[in-house]
Amino acid sequence: MLAHQRHDEILRQVNQNGSVRVTDLVTQLDVSEMTVRRDIRVLAAKGMLKRVHGGAIRLEGAPGGGNLPVSAPSGEEKILAQAALETIRPGSNVFIGGGGCGTILAKLITESEFFSSLTVATNYLPVAKILDHAQQGQRDKGSAPAKVIIFGGQPENYENLGPLTLTNASNFYFHSVFIEAEGIDKDTGLSCENIDKAALNRVLIRNCEFTTVMVPTRSWGRTALNVVCPLNQLSRIVSATQPPTEIAEALTQAQIMLDVREP
Repeated sequence: MLAHQRHDEILRQVNQNGSVRVTDLVTQLDVSEMTVRRDIRVLAAKGMLKRVHGGAIRLEGAPGGGNLPVSAPSGEEKILAQAALETIRPGSNVFIGGGGCGTILAKLITESEFFSSLTVATNYLPVAKILDHAQQGQRDKGSAPAKVIIFGGQPENYENLGPLTLTNASNFYFHSVFIEAEGIDKDTGLSCENIDKAALNRVLIRNCEFTTVMVPTRSWGRTALNVVCPLNQLSRIVSATQPPTEIAEALTQAQIMLDVREP
């Protein structure tokens, strides 16, 4: 069973039953305990479930039955999303990647005065749902709607990924791309767990004027499985916490703008 298939099954059980145990998943998925724990860690990092001792539970407020993930945003995610919003230029075209920060950023964008002037693209289904709902609201009011673009592809953990998504991304040039970091380190740069997501992020970073990376505290000094790019290919980093000293020095050397919004 492939990783994305395991992830889908774990999420299905969590959403349906409210919780899962590592020992049960080892038997059901026919994989090692280490593999199951790694899968749960990846899903938890994406805000799709909560890790607990011996397994995982559904996020408080998340719907059952396999719907799109909904959870109360963390204070840190709100801070990062607000900082990212302030970099958006009215009339520009932007891309929002997956994760809790991106979901909140999409909501803030739809509530902004300049939403109707934007072209907003995404491959992340929760963000797409927010944008589509807001766009329909504009139509219902008789207002000119914002332009929304949803990249197609193979759904993996609520993100469309794969060759079709890469083709979509290759055909656009964005003013701003917003990515939530799964790992960021002075030596390995930006990284993420999914190989297809890493490939997409490389294309997006290459095909944009300005890349903003939203860095949760947990991602500082971490290297995920797939390296996306070195630090010097990024434009701006926003965080709610100061980076480790060696990373801060590397960012300065690479001339990357660092915006720390401490609570």
